[in-house]
Amino acid sequence: MLCFLTGIKKAGKTTPTTKNQQRGITIEKKYRHSTDYFDRLSSKYDRQYSGYLKHIHQKMLKKLSMGQEDDVLDVSSGTGILAEAMINKFGPFRKMVVNDPSQGMLEQAKYRLRYQKGIEFTSDFSEKLSFRDDEFSQIICMNAFRYYEDHAAVLKHFRRLLRPGGRLWILSWDRTGYFKIVNKVITQLSGQEMNTRTLEEMKELLETAGFTVTEEERWSYRWWKLFFLKCV
Repeated sequence: MLCFLTGIKKAGKTTPTTKNQQRGITIEKKYRHSTDYFDRLSSKYDRQYSGYLKHIHQKMLKKLSMGQEDDVLDVSSGTGILAEAMINKFGPFRKMVVNDPSQGMLEQAKYRLRYQKGIEFTSDFSEKLSFRDDEFSQIICMNAFRYYEDHAAVLKHFRRLLRPGGRLWILSWDRTGYFKIVNKVITQLSGQEMNTRTLEEMKELLETAGFTVTEEERWSYRWWKLFFLKCV
């Protein structure tokens, strides 16, 4: 959980809020709104978006390369569809962490993975991932990056958590061409603020964070524009 104080009263005076505290408050408010939304949606999420979810999961699984010696972080796992598929195709892993800040989505993931052993479930915000340096050899971020408020902070955490030689895999919306309008409409209809990036913007952010992109692809599916990135 994030905890931010807007001011501390002491000896009759109030300590002003710092810029870092104010940024933390903004992230907290946005995430609370987002997690509340996904908590309500969690029980019907897989059915409601079945075609889209099937497409992006099949795409990611074709790209992934990992094995039983890996320590894996599924950073925004949703209902655990990808985690289950990765275990079935590549696992069991030496370590697997399934993380999602929405308790509703995480409960769905726990139920889906109830027969899998040795999985750790966490609910950190991506700006505040509470793992050790160099803890993971594989980090997967699928269909979630647009919900993060502070992209630079998230990628800084990914870089810190990923050990030398490890890989970061990202699949996300591509805010380019006609999809700029689609993205805006989806944002308005869902009530979710989406910080969607273009492929070019994402590559620049990754480079600034110390990553090297070794594979990329962009494509369209129905009205979505998407991109994939493999990074070291």
